Amino acid sequence: MRKTVLLATALLVLSFFGACNPSEELLQPGVTSTVDPQPETTAAPTPASENVAVKGTADAFEKSQFAQLAIDGDLESIWNSQQLAPQWFSVAFDSFYLVDRIELVVTQLPAGPTTHEVWLGSGSDTRVLQERLIDVHTEDGQIVEIAVEPPRRLDEVLIVTLDSPSWVGWREVRVFGSPAVEPVGEAGGETEASGTERTAAESSTPVEENVASVGSAFASAGEEFAGQAIDGEPDTFWTAGLPAPQWYSVSFDELYVVDKLELEIAQSPAGPTTHEIWLGNGSSTRTMYWRFDNQHTEDGLTLEVPIVPPRSISEVQVLTLDSPSWVAWREVKVFGSRSDDPVGDKGLPKFDLIKTAEGLALPVQVTHAGDGSGRLFVVEQEGQIRVVKDGVVEETPFLDISSRVRCCGERGLLNVAFPPGYVDKNYFYASYTDRAGDTVISRFKTTANPDRADPESEEVVLLIAQPDQVHNGGRIVFGPDGFLYIGSGDGGHPTLKDVENRAQDPGTLLGKILRIDVESEVRPYGIPADNPFVEVDGHRGEIWALGLRNPWGFAFDKVTGDLYIPDAGHIKHEEVNFQPAASRGGENYGWNIKEGSRCFESMSCSAQGLTSPVVEYDHVYSCAIVGGAVYRGNDYPALDGVFFYGDFCSGRVWGLKRSEADSNGSIYDGWLSTLPVNAKVPVSGVGEDEEGNLYVTGYQDGALYLITGE
Repeated sequence: MRKTVLLATALLVLSFFGACNPSEELLQPGVTSTVDPQPETTAAPTPASENVAVKGTADAFEKSQFAQLAIDGDLESIWNSQQLAPQWFSVAFDSFYLVDRIELVVTQLPAGPTTHEVWLGSGSDTRVLQERLIDVHTEDGQIVEIAVEPPRRLDEVLIVTLDSPSWVGWREVRVFGSPAVEPVGEAGGETEASGTERTAAESSTPVEENVASVGSAFASAGEEFAGQAIDGEPDTFWTAGLPAPQWYSVSFDELYVVDKLELEIAQSPAGPTTHEIWLGNGSSTRTMYWRFDNQHTEDGLTLEVPIVPPRSISEVQVLTLDSPSWVAWREVKVFGSRSDDPVGDKGLPKFDLIKTAEGLALPVQVTHAGDGSGRLFVVEQEGQIRVVKDGVVEETPFLDISSRVRCCGERGLLNVAFPPGYVDKNYFYASYTDRAGDTVISRFKTTANPDRADPESEEVVLLIAQPDQVHNGGRIVFGPDGFLYIGSGDGGHPTLKDVENRAQDPGTLLGKILRIDVESEVRPYGIPADNPFVEVDGHRGEIWALGLRNPWGFAFDKVTGDLYIPDAGHIKHEEVNFQPAASRGGENYGWNIKEGSRCFESMSCSAQGLTSPVVEYDHVYSCAIVGGAVYRGNDYPALDGVFFYGDFCSGRVWGLKRSEADSNGSIYDGWLSTLPVNAKVPVSGVGEDEEGNLYVTGYQDGALYLITGE
């Protein structure tokens, strides 16, 4: 669900603390220049630059209707978010411009230190970090200048403000440049970011060429030396100068079709290491592709990762979770060629959204009863469940417990679950926040009228005391085993950080997925004998999985029995975790040790015993992941087996699919994320009907959207 901290940014440099005693060689980060090699070219004449921001379209996270006031050339008209950081502001263009300078005219009171990041988009739904301004003293009327050297060919400028003593705003955002010589993909060559021209014969790099050197290198630590791991010279290398976990990333301005990676190791002493390979494909997400678990490695060894079939990618991230020495790479090689598919959607299942019903109030879930009626049941956060028949919302609610519900924010009536065999049982379960602010799981009976439930029939099954008003969870769903699974958030904190570490505490139900038996004769519920922590001292027997922040919208695949668990992050990453049907439970998904794939809050951590997510995305335009359902309908075979999830703030909806070739291997191998479709309104969930068709709930506009194939 929605979080009070709405936005941060991607690719923040992590700072790790620790000590070890590697060899003297690895104490030295390298001796050659840290400047990435550039091809020797002759620059084409460039027209004089002018402020082209006025030709763009401005957008912002808050008060976007006033965003254009910051690019109108008038210093007296301003955009102001009327909110504290973090916030973002962007200028997007319909065509490409060769940009050499950006000016930000500050509006700020009081003066004080601010932190901003400037990201540049290159047309493939990827962005590259151009400059990070940390704790820069700024004041009203000041001009902050960012030089773009060499000039870059771009169609977007994104400014993310991470910290400011006042509401975030800009008097003017100026982008100085000139029209690019050629748009991507048109005949006659194309203009590189540096402003040089390439002939048609030179525009495609042959397959099997190492293209890493044309990318930009980032790292969790020692970033000033990151370029030395993609310079083609094994004797110069990047080292974090710190123990694992550490990450190293190569990002590209354009998409490349890649068929192989080679990782040349710098390590002393030799020993077992664990690495994860994550790929970005222009969808704004990063998916797990490969994992080396406890593999013996030594200095000079090369790890080879075949990409089968070849993929269009915008980023390669290597995450080292465990190593006997400081983390370092001699060379990270990426073999491929420039993609002839600038969007990167070849081979991806394509989908769209079609509005099918409206007139709902703050819908947060859509589901079915499994009774053959064809009805949809939509949960409204303020305390009602509505029936939808053939796209029409019934006027009288199925259930109305508004007087018992505390709403809204992350509280309210949040979920309904119908047990197997509901058509004969005529009772169901609901999850809501009571007037005291605690989470209640209750059983209700249906009346003789199948479209009406009896609110007075409530039988409380479980009550979870909540310490705060956020991260209260809410999802309840029956698994293939007939047990009720309950998503319980970590209970929140004014800082949203779970400082009491409840998600890792096995003695509390907070920050967990619970598995209980509500269909036996045991009242109020039984604990399945095969739960992982039954009769374990200090552990609640109800716990099925732990290490979760707010697992809103987890879902089972009704064909395979696999479980997908979206989990809301803090201010950097949102994630989806995967639990195969064969799991016996007990997985620890890492919060608050990790956020997504990386250590939380730039602190050193151990990843031992933690299960990594299989997809993540960063907070640039986005803020809070919601889920989730697997498509098993009959109308769109290309979508079969795709897990759909969305982001509350941006309204984006993605699909996550696993390669069939990898479905029997490691849970981490072979994941691919589809390019997103934007609902253009905040989305609060994804659910399904009895036929396996999927629907997205539009939280703000009160509509249901059907997911369709193309």
